[in-house]
Amino acid sequence: MEYLWCISIGYLLGCISFATIVSKFKKVNLKEKGTKNLGATNTMLVLGKGYGALVMVLDVLKTVLAITVSRILFPQFSAAGILTGASAVLGHICPFYLKFKGGKGLACFAGMILALDPVLFIFMLVLCVALMIIANHSVIVPYTAAIIFPVCYCTKHPQPEIITIAILVSVLLALRHIPDIMRAKAGGDGKIRDFFKEQHKK
Repeated sequence: MEYLWCISIGYLLGCISFATIVSKFKKVNLKEKGTKNLGATNTMLVLGKGYGALVMVLDVLKTVLAITVSRILFPQFSAAGILTGASAVLGHICPFYLKFKGGKGLACFAGMILALDPVLFIFMLVLCVALMIIANHSVIVPYTAAIIFPVCYCTKHPQPEIITIAILVSVLLALRHIPDIMRAKAGGDGKIRDFFKEQHKK
């Protein structure tokens, strides 16, 4: 029964699309602007850094909240945290009331890691930012996270069900970002160092 509850809590909270809420407030359809994605990055591109940061923080927090609730309800269920977190990522990517077309799940993925293992979160944040600057492409972040998270987390928690969930949610994140890889290969992905230079000039 705890499996069903954790999946439900994670998925339903994950389905809350703050990008959609902000876009309705600003009367802008993010599905038709920018990357046409309902996530923090497209919100930032279309509506500005402030709204983008707000959506990102809220997406992180909704996942943290979901995991916290599940852990309180099922303290003896060792997979409660990661199962709920993975379900929140799925809900964010495939919200039922938006025809299963949501965001790309990176902020929720980050929120899951933050709630599960804050030290691992800090390590991965520093690593991903460093690699992003070196590679000069933001697409390096989700793929680095998708590789590093299951390896590091499952080393500490080698239970079969936890390993399975960690791999599945990481694969989901990687698959959702395939269009970004294709765009980067085609030269359509903005350079990170150029972006920082432009921001510094403003």
